[in-house]
Amino acid sequence: MTEDYYAEPTEEKKRNTTLIIIIVVVVVLIVLCCCCVLGLLTLAGPAVGNVFSNIIEELEMTPMP
Repeated sequence: MTEDYYAEPTEEKKRNTTLIIIIVVVVVLIVLCCCCVLGLLTLAGPAVGNVFSNIIEELEMTPMP
């Protein structure tokens, strides 16, 4: 009876554990990529806004408010 208690994990349990670890790593990488994209857009936002403001001013379509 004590031999079964200390038995090695089955192949199915090892596979399930490996699959769970892979899924967690992929989810963490996706979240990190999303955070990096949002950070980059936050930093680039004022520069992009200035470009569009310059285009509008050069076209002289409407005066800026």
